[in-house]
Amino acid sequence: MIKVIIFAFLTGLSLIIGVIISNSFKISQKIIAAIMAFGSGVMICALTIGLMEEAFKYGGFDAVIIGFFTGGIIFIAGDFVIHLFGGRHYKKKKPFKAIRQTNGKAIVLGALLDGVPESISLGIALFSKNSIGLLMVVAIFLSNLPEGLASVDDLKKEGFSKRQIYLIWFSVSIIVIITTILSYLFLKNLNLNTLGIILSFASGAILAMLADSMIPEAYEEGGYLIGLLTICGFLTAFIIYKL
Repeated sequence: MIKVIIFAFLTGLSLIIGVIISNSFKISQKIIAAIMAFGSGVMICALTIGLMEEAFKYGGFDAVIIGFFTGGIIFIAGDFVIHLFGGRHYKKKKPFKAIRQTNGKAIVLGALLDGVPESISLGIALFSKNSIGLLMVVAIFLSNLPEGLASVDDLKKEGFSKRQIYLIWFSVSIIVIITTILSYLFLKNLNLNTLGIILSFASGAILAMLADSMIPEAYEEGGYLIGLLTICGFLTAFIIYKL
């Protein structure tokens, strides 16, 4: 249980670490893009050789198909709504046609849309005795860090003070931490088919997030180097999993 709490705090507080770094140093967009690309590779590896295998083991094809498609579709729909209200604008060079330029509350909702499925999948992955949990921690940490880094400037432009920005992301971090711990404590008591649906649901949402947000945004800033960094992330995760 101590390991679960430590892993939950590592993933949740990575958002706060991103805010601290952004407030303390000038971080180039290329560095942020590199972190996103490497983290995407790690996450893809964790999904393919870990989470989806676990989901299939628990529920079979029906659970995997139902959960995976549902998770992906719900994420895409939610992400579209958040785009409309300016919750992703701070990540874009060319603004999405939005009702407003940037919306601090929508930014936070976007972070929750990304973070909750990741936290659920981490909580379930920690049931296992293999390295899936460790892979998810690394992947989620590397996906949350740029989220905190990239949001600070636009929140400041909206008039949020440093204290308010820290409070916002601290609240998101707490929700992420609690979601991970509760998923570990209670989801393992569900029947296996339901557990397979939930795990594949989270997996579908995460993959949609990678395809819709992380990888395109990383490529926009980092160019062709992003492909190599994504490969390195995947290979590093695979080695960690097999050790």
